[in-house]
Amino acid sequence: MSKKTKIENFVGTKIDMLQKKADSGEGKAMLANLRRGIGHELGEIPQLLEIFLSNMPEEFLSDNGNATNEEWACYVALTLYALHQQGYEVKSRPMHTDEEISLGKVMYVLVNAYEGDPNAEQRMVQKLRMLTTSANRKELAHHLRGIVQLLKSFGISINYKKLAVDLYDMRFPEGKRQVCLKWGQDFYGGRNKKESNEDKHEEEKSI
Repeated sequence: MSKKTKIENFVGTKIDMLQKKADSGEGKAMLANLRRGIGHELGEIPQLLEIFLSNMPEEFLSDNGNATNEEWACYVALTLYALHQQGYEVKSRPMHTDEEISLGKVMYVLVNAYEGDPNAEQRMVQKLRMLTTSANRKELAHHLRGIVQLLKSFGISINYKKLAVDLYDMRFPEGKRQVCLKWGQDFYGGRNKKESNEDKHEEEKSI
């Protein structure tokens, strides 16, 4: 099994557990603690260690007190999921989806959510640019938090398993290039599809 598959499986298993326990006191406490971890490095919130590190693949674990790339990617994905799901019923409005919905794709969904706002696309382009040019992982996590807060405000879900893998890939030069290209393709692909549909609609109207 590849490392990326293990990341997907770990994040998916944790989210599945959190969804099943969401209505219990234990589950609510777990989600609250995960939200507290946003903006902090792994280890700064001791209450998170059991939630996060239990059943983690041994090869992901650090032996020097600093989070590995695998730990960091899973940590950011799970803490942002907890933020995203807050205020929504898990059974009726899950903010994690297993559909192939990347960050680039949902950012164009956000453009459409701001219906009638002529500046929405440019704002999303700027946010995408800040994500892809982040100088370090702390800056990247900060910009991601802003995007997730926007997704939350519109009730738009994302695939957190895929996001974790993207975050992992972003830690390596070639992986970062591939992720940035994929996010851009998904973002502009959404716009191209919309323009194509609009052109088709106009042609039908003129017939």
